[in-house]
Amino acid sequence: MAKVGAPESPLMAKSQPTSGRVSPQNTDTPQGSMQIPRTAGRKLKQVCIECGHTVSSLFTEYGVGHIRLTQCTHCKSFADKYVEHDVVIQFIDMLLHKPQVYRHLLINKLEFRQQFIERNVSKLGILLVLFNVYIDWFRLEEGGRLRGQQELLFGKQHSFGTQYLFILLMSTVDAVALLAGNLLASIVLQRNIRLIKRWAMVSTALIISSFGKVLVILLVIWDYHEVYYPWLLDFLQFTSQTTAISVLLDTSVLWAGLVVTFSAAFKQLVHYAVINISSLLF
Repeated sequence: MAKVGAPESPLMAKSQPTSGRVSPQNTDTPQGSMQIPRTAGRKLKQVCIECGHTVSSLFTEYGVGHIRLTQCTHCKSFADKYVEHDVVIQFIDMLLHKPQVYRHLLINKLEFRQQFIERNVSKLGILLVLFNVYIDWFRLEEGGRLRGQQELLFGKQHSFGTQYLFILLMSTVDAVALLAGNLLASIVLQRNIRLIKRWAMVSTALIISSFGKVLVILLVIWDYHEVYYPWLLDFLQFTSQTTAISVLLDTSVLWAGLVVTFSAAFKQLVHYAVINISSLLF
């Protein structure tokens, strides 16, 4: 399922947690070239975002603000053009589902390949959970309106704080279940139980590819009431996660789609189980 001749995926690579320190520049490294953290004496791989083959560095710096991008020896393209592109360009390419931008973020940004989730990514993950609270609340209100119910939870009267905390808890459970489902499916696909140690990398891929949830702010600004808008955001999240997982596992979009489908089904199963148990307690 992996590409012939391409390097192994980051999930399959054997590495140890980094100390976060940058190794001293070696004599065989071009002056000013980007330094790569080493893990237990082993240099983390960076790849050409076009063909996926390993490159020694992404660029060489000849002075302050003067760099030259590395050219891939395999496809002759620039190894990583996003080194010179800002966040806006990267976000647009993520909307276009370009695998190149996911190789840049998930493989070439070495701070995203550590033992734990990078701080800014974790902040984005928390923000996405809070956005998901709004979507779930919106769906509960619409479902209750269609059924003629005034109460959000289980047809009973609860305080605003209780309702919010419960929906927040459910959104957190959904996020954890989605990660667990992706890890389980990835382990089955790659036939390697040790992939569970790469949970932070899978979490990073899921969080970054869930950027569509941020667009929920549009539902607040323009006060959309159509039920299908949140479902469209879910579909955008599914397709972007499929692209990210295909890059992370170095597999086809079809297999990655099956992984994401399984994780979504697993999340829904856990969701309904928690709802049914909670309905007996409330």
